[in-house]
Amino acid sequence: MTDFMPEGYEEPKSKSGFGTYFKLNDENKNEQIARVRIMGSFKNPESAIMGWESWTAENKPVRFDMSDGSYDKAEEVDRDGSPKHFWAIQIYNHTENEVQIWGITQRTIQRAIRKFSENPKYGAPSNYDIEVTRTGHGLKTEYNLIAEPPEPPSAEIVGKMEEAKIDVRAMFADEGRGLNPFGALSGETDGIPF
Repeated sequence: MTDFMPEGYEEPKSKSGFGTYFKLNDENKNEQIARVRIMGSFKNPESAIMGWESWTAENKPVRFDMSDGSYDKAEEVDRDGSPKHFWAIQIYNHTENEVQIWGITQRTIQRAIRKFSENPKYGAPSNYDIEVTRTGHGLKTEYNLIAEPPEPPSAEIVGKMEEAKIDVRAMFADEGRGLNPFGALSGETDGIPF
């Protein structure tokens, strides 16, 4: 303890008004748990997209849609020549009480969500919360997803999603370098996939 920082100081979470991205990557914790509600659907591209994600030598993401030839473009841009298949989807993070975008490149997470959605007792992920647990770090990172019993999202969550006006398609703009998707929805739809 020094005389420089106040006792119990913790770095504040970003509340810039532009929204945040969901991540479980606190290096100081071996385990992190969050409860989220996926609010996007791939049937409504303003709320969920998939494609190829590359990282440049300057450590900047570049994203391409799933069109013909896009993998080759992503491969050229990627610093390792190995772009990853990604999903970007609107969520409500109950743990942070915040509307966010979840960028998912981990196949184990994608497969678990897909299995939940294909189960007739669960259906679309907007019908239930998911507890996401991350354990370990680096190459020893593991994720576990547990779907909670289905129930409709609250009116409060729906209202917050509408207010955020997220358009994840903006992540493909500017030749894949992306624009801010928070507040980008122009009003052509309410942004809610149900």
